[in-house]
Amino acid sequence: MFAVILEFDILEGKEEEFREAWSEVTKFIYQNFGSLGSRLHKAKTGKFIAYAQWPDKETYFSEHKWTEEGIKCGKRMRATYRSETKVLQMLEMDIDLTKDKVYK
Repeated sequence: MFAVILEFDILEGKEEEFREAWSEVTKFIYQNFGSLGSRLHKAKTGKFIAYAQWPDKETYFSEHKWTEEGIKCGKRMRATYRSETKVLQMLEMDIDLTKDKVYK
């Protein structure tokens, strides 16, 4: 498992547009490039942090051919940015103890 942590600094008043565009772009990447999806979080600073998962580093770094639809989604998302997206971390899985259900 390979994960990428990204930071987005969004223009004031564009947060909902960003969320919608981010969802579209994430779905596109998942359906076309082999990602395992992503989670979006909002930090106390007001910036958005995304945690994207990939099966491996090779899949993440492989050549991805964007269709016209994907390019349009990406442009809608970039139109909400105050500054360029930052890659905060690229992480290789070491030990995974997460679960998809709460222990009861």
